Amino acid sequence: MGFFTWPTLTCMVFTWIVPHVGGFAPSIDIPETTTEPPPTTPDPETLPYFLHYLNSSRITINKGKTAVLDCQVFRLKDRTVSWVRRKGSNIHLLTVGTATYHENEKYKLEFMEPNNWQLVIHATDEGDQGSYECQISSHPPKIRKVYLTINVPRLDIHDGRGQAIQEKFYEVGSGIDLRCTGQHVPKDSIVWSRGDTRIVHAPEAGVSLETSMGEGGPVSILKVKEAAVKDSGNYTCSAPEADPATVRIQVLDGESSAAMQHSTNGAENLQIYYETIPLGLLVLVLICLP
Repeated sequence: MGFFTWPTLTCMVFTWIVPHVGGFAPSIDIPETTTEPPPTTPDPETLPYFLHYLNSSRITINKGKTAVLDCQVFRLKDRTVSWVRRKGSNIHLLTVGTATYHENEKYKLEFMEPNNWQLVIHATDEGDQGSYECQISSHPPKIRKVYLTINVPRLDIHDGRGQAIQEKFYEVGSGIDLRCTGQHVPKDSIVWSRGDTRIVHAPEAGVSLETSMGEGGPVSILKVKEAAVKDSGNYTCSAPEADPATVRIQVLDGESSAAMQHSTNGAENLQIYYETIPLGLLVLVLICLP
């Protein structure tokens, strides 16, 4: 038997190992080469941001006032600020940069140095209430939401029992008790007048005025201790920014009160008479039928 040389022995061992162990190593997928640069993530330190990082706020004003919606932006650089109004799924463009893109001239963009992009809405009304957005054209875009609430000042007159009235009758010597309830008006701003004459607190003359705070706002109470015929007239309560409320007061003496009661009873009897006519005709027809 002859001797094998080292090269021959190595080839024989290799020939035996490969079929039994299945090769050297599994195949490796080599990624395809590309010339495009890999995507980059913006550095948060370079992105624009809003003042105090507040992304939403609420503003409440009274009807007729001017609304100013602030949008202070830092690190804006070459990006653009826009204001839009959102109504459900609809978006209405209002401003882009300093240009206004709305036909209604009540909307204006006012830039206040150094970085405040203010949306100004003049002569506000109920229709201006809703959601507004200040948007920055960054990637991803930055949005600051502002919800505008419009309060409508209102006045209503009630009697001492809390019933809303437009006219009320009193007898001579009885007490007049009127209450003006205000909503969204200052507490001490309600003024009473009879005709063109302002009513003032005068306890020595039997006239008192008191103001307190109710659940919905201030309540101004006007009382006349002993009413006279001369106290008849239109009583109005008014306050800034609110439509005035008026009630007609009639103070009647004994004879006038009795005459009015008689007139009222007569009207009621006449109404009953007319209401019974159709039934009488029906009975007459039934009798006449063969």
